[in-house]
Amino acid sequence: MAEHRICPSATGESPDAQIIGFIGADGVVGSIAPPIPLTDEMRGTLDARPERKFRLAGQCVESKCGNWENQSCALIGRMRQQLDCHLPETEPTDKLQRCAIRSACVWWRQDGPQACRVCSFVIYNPSE
Repeated sequence: MAEHRICPSATGESPDAQIIGFIGADGVVGSIAPPIPLTDEMRGTLDARPERKFRLAGQCVESKCGNWENQSCALIGRMRQQLDCHLPETEPTDKLQRCAIRSACVWWRQDGPQACRVCSFVIYNPSE
C-alpha cells in the first residue's frame, strides 16, 4: 500500500483541496491550522483560481504532476535553490511555523526543516 502524501501546492481543481494558508499582501503565505476543506460552496464564491489567494494542499499525484521528477517533487528543490541564499541560517525545528500537514507533507518528507524554511515563500504561479 502506498503511503499517504500531501502536496502543499495543490490547485483549486484538486477534488480534496484544503486551505492551509493565505497569501498576504506581501506575497508571503501565512499558515492556517487546522486545514479548511475547500468545499463546492466556497469554490462558487471564489474566483476561478482560489490558489491565487490561498495555499492549498491535496493528495500528491506524483507522476501525474509536472513537478514530479526522479521519484520526488522537484518544485521544493527549485525553490530552495532560488531562496536559500536569501534566508537566515536554518532555525531549530521548534522554531518552525505551525503546519497543518507537516507529518504527511511531501516536501517535509523529502527535505525536512529545510523545506519549511522556504515554504512560506512558495505561491502557486502557473505558466500562462
